[in-house]
Amino acid sequence: MSLIDKIKNKYISLPVAILKILFIGYIDYITGDEFGFSFFYLLPIAALSISPKANVSAIIFCSTLASIEWFVSEYLTREYTLLFFPVWNAVVRLAFFISVGLLLYYLKANEQKLKSLNGHLKAINNEKNKFIGIAAHDIKGPLGIIHAFSEILIDDYKEEFNSEVTEILNIIKTTSSNSITVVRNLLDVSKIEAGQLSLTYKTQDYISFITNQVHINQILAKNKDIDISLEVEKDQLFSDFDEHYLSEVIGNFLSNAVKYSNRNTAVLVKVSVTKTHELLTEVIDNGIGISEPEQQNLFNYFQKTSSRPTEGEESTGLGLAISRQIIRLHQGQIGVKSSKNNGSNFFFSIPLKKPIS
Repeated sequence: MSLIDKIKNKYISLPVAILKILFIGYIDYITGDEFGFSFFYLLPIAALSISPKANVSAIIFCSTLASIEWFVSEYLTREYTLLFFPVWNAVVRLAFFISVGLLLYYLKANEQKLKSLNGHLKAINNEKNKFIGIAAHDIKGPLGIIHAFSEILIDDYKEEFNSEVTEILNIIKTTSSNSITVVRNLLDVSKIEAGQLSLTYKTQDYISFITNQVHINQILAKNKDIDISLEVEKDQLFSDFDEHYLSEVIGNFLSNAVKYSNRNTAVLVKVSVTKTHELLTEVIDNGIGISEPEQQNLFNYFQKTSSRPTEGEESTGLGLAISRQIIRLHQGQIGVKSSKNNGSNFFFSIPLKKPIS
């Protein structure tokens, strides 16, 4: 706690401030020229200015009293050729004391207003997150049903439909799938903003986990004839992580790598151990890349770049922002290395909890 916070937490009344000024004036008088007490007159004025029940009249009164005390002490202990000089000094000091006192007083008032506004904004933000969470949860169910039914119709009755109906069903399936992704992201955002995103850590083999994630995403990458390969340093590497949310990060990285890569290219997932004993996961593609200026805000909500998916795939601008929050909760780091038309390397690191075997 700072000195100002300590002062603010104590109630300093007008009588207390007056007694302190009188005491400082008395010490100043008996010490004379041997010890200057000019700065000490300001302390009770400043303390009164930032106290909970300060007012302008009390600050002006104490400033006037301090100036008079200083004038009397100086006039009685020093020799002046003209009375004008100590009077002038007293007037200048009075202006200085009042200025400092009122400045602190209005700064304190503005701080209280800001605190009140911040509290109000926080309440509004919490209501917004609550609304988003409820709305997204209610929408997710019907979208899931639409997606499931369209998938059943395509798989089981495609022989009975003509090409036009099949195309319509595929559009419904793709659109509902994209909408479910958006809803899922909104649910994550509402949890993150409300501070309710809690992870369930479990010690497990990270290599086995990442191998499974590569396999799942390879199925999706086949639509663009993109090969996802995995390169690891060890057969087993154990760490504590939330499998559900970390798979979301990997999914976002690989999904973006596929979206922004051309057909018949390759994506490399590389897992290594850093010198600081952290698990480093890199997703390296040969796609269209991202310009350096645009990389600065890439992990913020609803951020999109001038780079566009190679085959018109959809992007919400939420995946990377959510991934950053998940990695931060894992006490890790996240980032990107890229340049225009030279591919991208999205990476994150999490602590290696157990020694390498």
